[in-house]
Formats: sequence, C-alpha cells, structure tokens
Amino acid sequence: MIVVVEPGVAIKWFVEEPLRPQARSLLVHGHELIAPDILIAGVAELAWKKTVAGEIAPDQAQPIVRNIGLPAFISTFVESTRLRNRALALALQCGRPVNDCFYAACAEEASAPLVSSDEAFLQALKMKGVPIRGVPLARIHELSDA
Repeated sequence: MIVVVEPGVAIKWFVEEPLRPQARSLLVHGHELIAPDILIAGVAELAWKKTVAGEIAPDQAQPIVRNIGLPAFISTFVESTRLRNRALALALQCGRPVNDCFYAACAEEASAPLVSSDEAFLQALKMKGVPIRGVPLARIHELSDA
C-alpha cells in the first residue's frame, strides 16, 4: 500500500518520543512510503528544534537527513513544484499552513492515505471535505482496516 507521511511521523523513526512504535510500524509492514520533497526540510527543522531544546545531541540530528537516514525509508519524493498549486488551494480552503497542505496534496494526487501525527490537521481537512483518507498516527492500525 502506498502511504504518504509527514515530518511529525518521520522524525519518530529516529527519535524516542510518544507514538514511536506506531511510526516505526510503517517501516516494517511493507508500505511504499512517499512524501513531498519538502519532507527532508521538515524533518531537518524538527531535528534542529530537538537539538536546540537539548532533547537530542547534534551528532544524533545530522544522520537523520543524510542518505543513511530519512531518504533511505522514502521510496518516492514527489516534487513540491507539482504540488504547490493544490497545496495553496488546500491551505486557503482549510485555514492551515501551506507546508502542511503539501502532504495532503501529495496524498490526493497519489490516491493514498496520509498518516499524520497532527490530528487537528486531519480533522480540518475532513471538515472541509478534502477527499483524502487521513489516518492519525495514534490509530495506525486503521491502515489495515481498509
């Protein structure tokens, strides 16, 4: 199954925090993981924030975005230039940041579920009738229910 992931899910593959087992289950259940190419920047931003906050060491943050880290788990990075118009339209429709909406646009384009650690974002998409399947990371088991 093709699944779109966002930075809040991907960072959990590398950093010990709540819902890490659920995030890591995506890596072992044979899903084809895809994401907009901005995923690397989003995960790097989260790694930087965790470093600044003292949650992880700089030498733990750096490998996350190298080829041995994040890129090794994503089978396809979708060019953000392909998604930008739809991402902006979704942001305006839902009142959510454009960065977040790139992931929804990617899921929509791929006809794939979006797994997100941000349940409020998924709820906003649903409330505005965005035609994607949003799966909260806390309920990752729902991926196999379809």
